[in-house]
Amino acid sequence: MAIDAETIANLSPRKKVLLFILMAGLIVGLYWHLVYRSKARQLNRLQGQYSSKQAKLNENEAIARNLPRFKAEVDKLNGQLKLVVRELPNSREIPNLLQTLNNLSAINGLEVIFIKPRPDVDKGFFAEVPIQIKVRGGYHEVGMFLDSVSKLPRIINISDITLGNPKNDKSGAIVLDVSALATTYRYIEKGG
Repeated sequence: MAIDAETIANLSPRKKVLLFILMAGLIVGLYWHLVYRSKARQLNRLQGQYSSKQAKLNENEAIARNLPRFKAEVDKLNGQLKLVVRELPNSREIPNLLQTLNNLSAINGLEVIFIKPRPDVDKGFFAEVPIQIKVRGGYHEVGMFLDSVSKLPRIINISDITLGNPKNDKSGAIVLDVSALATTYRYIEKGG
């Protein structure tokens, strides 16, 4: 059966409305299937990308607003690092430190038997530098020596202190053999 304009004109008004609704539904369905559905998917994908990029932009703007504060904080931390590194001698300063310990012993009236460094103990960005010390002198002189060591600008921990072999010296004072482990620290430079 062929549908032409005359056939449509002879249809009842109710059938004409139904035909119109059917044609409009067919056009809308084809449009939705062929055009709208793919564009809606693309729009959803682009909105997701937009949201992600907007969040990243907001984060970057917040960082940019705080950049002067972050730079100031980095400068402060670098200054603190320099102070700490100054308290950590590097390997070239260890002989000077040994000489300083020797001098402090003599200044405080102790007889130095030996001061010898042990092998370093690597701890990452720093190394422990143990130094075995053996001196002879009075208890009071040992205390003054330890006080002098505590006032050095370098970090030096004294541990494993043993006092022994008490003897009377020529003046009648008691003299002790003192053995201790002095541990200082040195900064390990990157790559070295």
